[in-house]
Amino acid sequence: MNINRYKKISSKLQDFKDIGLNTQIPTITKSQYQRGYIVRSFVQKSNDTSSHIFEVSNESIIKYNSNPFYISVTLDWRLTGDPIEIKKSNTASLRIASEVIPKISLYLPNLLQFYKK
Repeated sequence: MNINRYKKISSKLQDFKDIGLNTQIPTITKSQYQRGYIVRSFVQKSNDTSSHIFEVSNESIIKYNSNPFYISVTLDWRLTGDPIEIKKSNTASLRIASEVIPKISLYLPNLLQFYKK
């Protein structure tokens, strides 16, 4: 590999080094409870399906979408209604999200998380 190509590639990698991952548990607002669901965003290292899954803010998911070192997924998470229907709905969302992040259901075992009557 010639030195110019190396410099070009390594300068691109600098863009991805400083991305700090911190899990952000959502704070549910009254309007979100009135709407009945929230959108949740998750990222994981793309080269390791056993690596930790991080929940990130919906605003910051954009920087992970363009980063080849991470895979990302968003899902609708139901908050209100009949608990049985909520479980069915959230299970369906997890099933779809697991096509991108296979072990996401292990990260979200409580299908009634944030549930409110």
